[in-house]
Amino acid sequence: MADYEYIPATKKTAYLDKQMFATIICMIPAGKLTTLDAICEMWARRKGADYCEIENGGIMPFDKRMFWMATDVQRIDFITELKDYGKADTDSLIPYWRLISLRGMLIDYGNYFDKETQKTLLEREGHVIEQPDHNKRLYRVQNYKAALFDLNKLIIKE
Repeated sequence: MADYEYIPATKKTAYLDKQMFATIICMIPAGKLTTLDAICEMWARRKGADYCEIENGGIMPFDKRMFWMATDVQRIDFITELKDYGKADTDSLIPYWRLISLRGMLIDYGNYFDKETQKTLLEREGHVIEQPDHNKRLYRVQNYKAALFDLNKLIIKE
């Protein structure tokens, strides 16, 4: 019989629901950024898993009013009050604009907002956005690695 090490065929998956994903996004402070990969890596590590999947991916709600119920507030350390939001503004929106690609590129969010809107919102938070190729609608956050938020600092109630 040959000497070999048994390696299980399956890897453990941690599932991240939309509620918790949006909660994590809301915990990213203004002026800081994160990536989808960083969030999934952090979640998998916390759950002792090999990787992470977002449950029921697809369209994510952008307005907190449509997302959080009174019972959900107990799960969120970051949000200290839920007020009656009049019209949607940056205080009522889940700040997905702080989510960039691994290489610091802006992400097009389809019907919700485009790269130009994300660029404007990030510039308001102090980021410098560059356009590497002026013939293409590509934008990158200058010095984005320095702006990445350390997700290990988050305290998440589950």
